[in-house]
Amino acid sequence: MFLKKLIVIVAVAALVGSAIAQPGGGGGRQRGGGRGGNMNTPVGLLNRADVQKDLAITDDQKAKLTEIRTASRQKMTDARQAAGDDQQAMRAAMQKVTEEISKDQLAVLTDDQKKRLMEIFVQVRGTQSILNADVQKALELSDDQKTKITDLQKRQQQANQEIRAKQQDQSIDQQEAQAQMQKNNKVLADELEKVLTDAQKAKLKDMGGKPFVADPPAAGGGRGGGF
Repeated sequence: MFLKKLIVIVAVAALVGSAIAQPGGGGGRQRGGGRGGNMNTPVGLLNRADVQKDLAITDDQKAKLTEIRTASRQKMTDARQAAGDDQQAMRAAMQKVTEEISKDQLAVLTDDQKKRLMEIFVQVRGTQSILNADVQKALELSDDQKTKITDLQKRQQQANQEIRAKQQDQSIDQQEAQAQMQKNNKVLADELEKVLTDAQKAKLKDMGGKPFVADPPAAGGGRGGGF
């Protein structure tokens, strides 16, 4: 049942997934750098204007982040070409490059900015922030809990393949995908919340820190999100 529900979640993920390789793009609204990025990592939020404002990112830092994002596109392209048709090798290469880019971006921030970025990440992603390894460590998740989360992620990956096939044969359009994603993201969040103890839920809430004030959605635009 849950696998079937998850199939719909990734419809928009396929639409915005390229944002990881092409920061500033994606299915969300465009504003001050766009909504793109790997939404399961805090650095995926760094090209949002409202996040940069909250973090008090300097002009020098903005320039460095832009330089890193620009270089990341070529790195991603090189990784794809090197992997060729080997899908497993491509996933591994892309993961490695993504980790390198994330490390480079975090190096631009001060310690206080890194701490605040994690707080914003927890607020923006909610329960889905537990997909992040650093959040799992902070919550002291058990091996059993991590296994359950991994299982949910694997089901999502399986669903990805089915949705991509449906998109290729045009049996689902972008508008329908976005509507379905919002509904099914709630399903996924509910499933992930069941993994946590009451104490962990309370700690996760505390990890959000002071309220983050996001810019309102642009007219006709969505908030982005999803996997």
